[in-house]
Amino acid sequence: MLRTRVRIGAGLVASTVMAVGLGVAASPASAQPSGLTFYSTSFTVEVLHVDSPTGECTSLPATASGHVGWSGFTDVVLYRSTDCSGYATSTGTLRTYRAGEFASFRAY
Repeated sequence: MLRTRVRIGAGLVASTVMAVGLGVAASPASAQPSGLTFYSTSFTVEVLHVDSPTGECTSLPATASGHVGWSGFTDVVLYRSTDCSGYATSTGTLRTYRAGEFASFRAY
């Protein structure tokens, strides 16, 4: 009797996981993230989202500690100054750093 219950439970769990996985895979492309998103607290809190980066100098929130480039560009350049002057740090599209380390960015 216990074996039967365990098998039924395992089957239900597997079915649920499969249904959720197929639902995510079948979601429309417009539901997927795009643009550039800055996060704080180990990628759990979004602090800034840019739909379509233009390469213009943009202020970076002091709490930002990482970013993910979802689409539309290939590089994020971070600056310690607020006006994108001085030493530039090219970071690609996925990077973490100390909050407050950088004050502005350009995305290309």
